[in-house]
Amino acid sequence: MMIEPAIDKLSDKVGNKYKLTTLVSKRAKQIQKRNIREEYTPTVKEITEAANEVYEGKLIAEED
Repeated sequence: MMIEPAIDKLSDKVGNKYKLTTLVSKRAKQIQKRNIREEYTPTVKEITEAANEVYEGKLIAEED
């Protein structure tokens, strides 16, 4: 279960929970592939890193 950043705060930044889920899961998969390719062992889970990118404004959802 993810506590920080809060799901409600993230969903406000993206627009809705469906869009948030899609955005974060796609980015987490990219991060996971990068970590495998570079043989890097992350200190946080990929999904947490992706969620933090959304919260910090580094990852923005496209408009419909």
